[in-house]
Amino acid sequence: MPILPFPEWAPDISSYQAATSQAISNVVPRADGYGPFGSLTSFTQALAAGNDTYTKVLLHFDGVDAATTITDSNAGGSAHTWTAAGNAQIDTAQSKFGGASLLLDGTGDWVSASDHADFALGSGDFTIECWFNCNAAGGTFERLAGQCDSNGQPATNSFFGDRHTSNVMRVQVSNGTSNIGVTGTTQFTDVLNTGWHHYAVVRTGNVLKLFIDGVQEGGDVAFTGSVPDVSNTFAVGARGEDTANPWTGWIDEFRLSVGVARWTSNFTPPGGAYDA
Repeated sequence: MPILPFPEWAPDISSYQAATSQAISNVVPRADGYGPFGSLTSFTQALAAGNDTYTKVLLHFDGVDAATTITDSNAGGSAHTWTAAGNAQIDTAQSKFGGASLLLDGTGDWVSASDHADFALGSGDFTIECWFNCNAAGGTFERLAGQCDSNGQPATNSFFGDRHTSNVMRVQVSNGTSNIGVTGTTQFTDVLNTGWHHYAVVRTGNVLKLFIDGVQEGGDVAFTGSVPDVSNTFAVGARGEDTANPWTGWIDEFRLSVGVARWTSNFTPPGGAYDA
């Protein structure tokens, strides 16, 4: 077929100067003829699934730099009010998703919410997760999140997660009489220059699991009974009402899911923010 001069070719005319045209896409009429245009083919790119009826807390930590307003975007719980302590603030210099994260300087900084029925983990499955970036030297406790009193005793503790003085990530979950722990193996010491890391605690049936960057660490730990429905403050960046050794660095995309074990074996960490 003869090549027609592009400015003169009309996709709505079947022939031009005795030459038959064929269908062509991605053109748009303009003053001097026709020009290229982006494809009109339907295109979608879904956010990561997971903001659903199980989602009781979802903190994207997005917003303008230095803001102290913390929005809970959960789709399965109530509109919890989160209060920033100290210099806790939104920071646009570091983030995993969304262009911002929660910045905590390790001195009196965390965000917290008053107790709510949404936080009760009960006797069923649950998942606690976030992305973290620790900017603290090794050998110190760094409290990531938790709900407990100032002592963290089993009767008044739901859970708490931290970086231990041995520089590994941990979790402790209470069954009312004992704090049952899972301890990771990967060392984390001032990881600012090594990127973000995903932390996930999962109860599936009568087993606790800890995943770091989607890889299980610490093995399956037996856990039976019900997690106490404590009345204490829930905090991100501190161990509930135990505010010693708060987190130093950044936290992003914190999610609490109650009633579901999001992962039970090694997985690829989420590739984007959860549905808003």
